[in-house]
Amino acid sequence: MNVQSKDSPQGRGIREFDCPHTLAFDSRGRLFVGDRQNNRIQIFDQDGRFIAEWKQFGRPSGIFIDRNDVLYVADSESRGGEQGYGYNPGCQRGIRIGSAKDGSVKYFVPDPGPYPPSAESTVSEGVAADAAGNIYGAEFTMDVKKYVKK
Repeated sequence: MNVQSKDSPQGRGIREFDCPHTLAFDSRGRLFVGDRQNNRIQIFDQDGRFIAEWKQFGRPSGIFIDRNDVLYVADSESRGGEQGYGYNPGCQRGIRIGSAKDGSVKYFVPDPGPYPPSAESTVSEGVAADAAGNIYGAEFTMDVKKYVKK
């Protein structure tokens, strides 16, 4: 796997990366790599063979997969507007919850703060969940927010 290559200078190809920002394994041992700059998750088997590319989870800064293969993805940077850093038209910052088995997105917890982020914005860079389904967002402001499942 390459971070960048001669053929794809921004690491945009399959098995290439531009800012691999987070890693997680599912119950089958597949490796999920949050390729943040490319607005995608790349999935590999234990031998490094490419399985899939998922863009429906936004711009992944953090990934957590629970024992039931519920996939939590923190997207701290997606924004529309003009091209440049964080550009991911049609995507909002927040936490997406879905299935590591089939890639479906079931729920979305939007980031309540404005763009660009400020000290008051949540901007979860990391994410985890407990057995009760509560979600924890690790923020760039050195804080943790708990989102309680209702």
